[in-house]
Amino acid sequence: MIPAVKWQAILAIGILVIVIFAAGCTDEGSQDPAPPLTDAVQPGQALVATGDVTGDGIAGGTIDTLTFTVGLAPGKGPVDMEKFSIYYADTIVTETLLPVKGFHSDPGQGEWSILMVNNQVGNANDRLEDNEQAVIRINPRAYLPANRVCTIVVISPGSTPLTIRRIAPPVILQTNNILAIV
Repeated sequence: MIPAVKWQAILAIGILVIVIFAAGCTDEGSQDPAPPLTDAVQPGQALVATGDVTGDGIAGGTIDTLTFTVGLAPGKGPVDMEKFSIYYADTIVTETLLPVKGFHSDPGQGEWSILMVNNQVGNANDRLEDNEQAVIRINPRAYLPANRVCTIVVISPGSTPLTIRRIAPPVILQTNNILAIV
């Protein structure tokens, strides 16, 4: 003969089952979706990247020029763009880029230039001030193939370098390839 089960044991098991199911149904562990990735502003940094980094090159091949925009970090004063040092690196090569003569023409291999200044304040000059944004183009000697990570470092004397890390898209178009934030 099977002994009778006491009603208290059945009640305890029922409560335990309800607690286990209820624990999985609460939103206690859920979190808001992660914010989109952006370039973090480091302490002492005078420049910030604004907008996309784009590349032009050979459709179905590689990217040879990269274009990006920089502006002043919040609370920072004017910066002389003629004193920028710009470096390019990918998984194969690291190189120092030189400014084009006069700073404002299409860069040759191994060079960088200022394409334009948005929101220009006063007369045209090579100082980044107030809400101005400089559009810079670099032309590294190394070509950037699909899916490769690259790093662009812009150094303004006396400040923390601006480091921009991006990855080339899986399919290279002739123009306007948008590099994703790493």
